[in-house]
Amino acid sequence: MNPRHRTPRPLAALAAALACAGLLPSAQAAVSPSGGPDLAGRFTDIAYGSSGNVFELVPQLFITGLGSAGSPSSVTALNPALDYSVQLGGVGTGLMTIDYRITNKSMSESFSQLRFMVFANPDGQQTDFLDRASESWGAALPGEAARREVHAFTSDPFNSILGRFSANANLTDGAPDAACLAPGGCDAVMGLQWNTATLGPNERLTLRLALSDDGQSISGRSLSFAGVGAGGSSLTISGLATVAAVPEPSTWAMALAGLVAVGSLARRRSAASRG
Repeated sequence: MNPRHRTPRPLAALAAALACAGLLPSAQAAVSPSGGPDLAGRFTDIAYGSSGNVFELVPQLFITGLGSAGSPSSVTALNPALDYSVQLGGVGTGLMTIDYRITNKSMSESFSQLRFMVFANPDGQQTDFLDRASESWGAALPGEAARREVHAFTSDPFNSILGRFSANANLTDGAPDAACLAPGGCDAVMGLQWNTATLGPNERLTLRLALSDDGQSISGRSLSFAGVGAGGSSLTISGLATVAAVPEPSTWAMALAGLVAVGSLARRRSAASRG
């Protein structure tokens, strides 16, 4: 057995057994409560399909001027103007989303060359961990991933996707390894990278990562993994990055006051019409 992997936690194993028995629908994208996220937004044991399990999902961030690439919580902690948060959506459905948010709270400072990378270790078949990889990788549209890597797992930290990203602050873009594309598959691990040129004052970068076990993708660029010999265990990973202005507190207060005033006027008109 590969020491880098581990067997699924009891919740994931139970979900797989129930799915095989027909007691649960095939869509089983669900985060194990005991597996995260931690403060860095890292997850372990994300169940999908009939028996699939993402052994780990790790976000990494690089921002020019804030040292080397590392966990988003550590990198953003180096400047008090930056705030980092994680939010889940669609848990327990065929399309689970994870929103990684980096907010620039400064009214004057900008940050440049942000590179957000997500690493995942999916195991659709958990006996020998073999998956067949495929990709949809046309010309990039705004917000889509800029780079990708799919390789067979290695225990060499200096030759791993995470190790290279930490050293170079970039993925080495290229099609999946031939072994991972072949019918026999490979013990696949993957990385996707999104680039943002500038995060200006009072702006927020949101990377929405999507994990789907029924083939859905939220962008034209995606990676998919199907467990060799494990029917119904496939995972599609995609994502979109957007930058938008964050409303100032005074703007929210004015909007709330406006809603209260409109509601009060509507109640007075209703009371007058009844009178």
